[in-house]
Amino acid sequence: MSLKTLALVLLAALSVVGPIAEIAFTGQVADWGPWTAGETLASAALIFWWYHLDKVERDYRAGILMNAGVAALAAVALPIYFVRTRGWKRGGIAIVAAAGIFGALLVLGELGEWLGGFFRP
Repeated sequence: MSLKTLALVLLAALSVVGPIAEIAFTGQVADWGPWTAGETLASAALIFWWYHLDKVERDYRAGILMNAGVAALAAVALPIYFVRTRGWKRGGIAIVAAAGIFGALLVLGELGEWLGGFFRP
């Protein structure tokens, strides 16, 4: 398994395990709270790790704005990165794939909440 794949697998695992752990420790999943902030920071780190690995693999020298953009607002910066590194056609395909991965992460988060329901007191 490549490190880029590992980053995505860890992101998927976080999407499932995060809600389960939150319910196990707090009894509920809060829309906005410390658990959500922690999961968001961990997710951002994993996304940035994937981006860094992809950047190195493609020998792309990103500027500080691109790096900061991916770290702070990946939903805006990653599509720009995809087009810059892959061109319009393959970049568009990468954007659609990223949207699909995001959708899958949302589904996994819902699955985590459902599974976490078994841990409610």
